[in-house]
Amino acid sequence: MIHRIASARAGFTPADIEFMETLLAKGSTKPFVAKLCEDPESLQTILDLKEIHRGLLEAPVALPVSASFYFYVLVRHAFLDGGIDHVGLADYVAGILVEKLGIRPDPRPGAMPGWVTHAVDFVSVIQSAHGALRFQLQVAAGNQFLILAGLYPGFLEHRAGRYGAPNVEFYETFARNAYRCAADHPGIGSSTRELLGLLSEAFPAARLSLNRISDRNFF
Repeated sequence: MIHRIASARAGFTPADIEFMETLLAKGSTKPFVAKLCEDPESLQTILDLKEIHRGLLEAPVALPVSASFYFYVLVRHAFLDGGIDHVGLADYVAGILVEKLGIRPDPRPGAMPGWVTHAVDFVSVIQSAHGALRFQLQVAAGNQFLILAGLYPGFLEHRAGRYGAPNVEFYETFARNAYRCAADHPGIGSSTRELLGLLSEAFPAARLSLNRISDRNFF
């Protein structure tokens, strides 16, 4: 394996299970919910319930849940609304959000996260890279511009209008191609190849789903 595939569900905590128990069960039925969560298929069924999504969004106080759980539920339900039913795609994209947004932000007004790199910088290093490094850079480019175009489209459009920089559609095309090239790398496993290929195909719908998350929740 030459690349670790991001996974939000791998970061779930006991507090996340307790949150679902609180929403779905009372008193003596709580252990039953906890038992169901031990089975992957049952857990997925529970996570897909509207009550979980609604409870996450409507909680009146700070939630005792992990960032992994929070972003997974948001992404999974946004993807379902956008016609993307593949569980692995939601898990992967939510995992990227956890990694990217967990970096300490720049406190200056209007400042972008420190992980943002221009497309031209990626192009220059990808062209000179080979083997596993080239694959990793292609995945990194796809990940960065999925999140950038998904959560910060206003920033990209403002920069395009004011400075003539590439617009959202450019970054969408760039990221799709990066994922597609990464999926064609000969040294990766079949599951990774399938995931990256599907993400390249579903990128427009995935990006619009992240746009809706951004508009409705926190950006």
